[in-house]
Amino acid sequence: MARNLSVLVLLLTCSLPLAAENLLDPMPPTMAAQDFSLPSISGNKQTLGQLKGSYVLVNFWSTDCLICVAELSALQDLYDQLHEKHKFEIVAIHAGPKLQQVNDLLKTNPVTYKVLMDNKLEMGDWGIPQLPTSYLVTPEGNFAYRAVGTRVWNAPYMVDFLHKVMKGYESATSL
Repeated sequence: MARNLSVLVLLLTCSLPLAAENLLDPMPPTMAAQDFSLPSISGNKQTLGQLKGSYVLVNFWSTDCLICVAELSALQDLYDQLHEKHKFEIVAIHAGPKLQQVNDLLKTNPVTYKVLMDNKLEMGDWGIPQLPTSYLVTPEGNFAYRAVGTRVWNAPYMVDFLHKVMKGYESATSL
């Protein structure tokens, strides 16, 4: 049993660099992200256009999705690591009208990034096949990458990957 566990750990460790190459699915670089106007948990309207000039990770989630809820703290850690180094924002969009449940959850799992409510499920045009689904949007408002399903957002290889993406973009746009 211990030998099997050791082999499993070795296989997982060896596969991390390979998995790091496929962390997010690239999207067509000219495909514009559709703007939205959704209320925050405090009721203020937020649009994607207000964040133009920043990289934005848009995460679709629900309180009914346990893996989505588990991602909240990893997303907070990612935000803490990249927000100051880059113009990087996270917008977590809750699918559905459960504001009280969201507020209760955030009391025990506080976050400092934006949390918006898609009460009427208006964001279907973004092509969300399941929850969680996340999109990385460029400072110009175009899609860069998509992640369908859960990710370990604060894993060193993910943070490094996103850092390299943003540094590469900053280098290309400063020429």
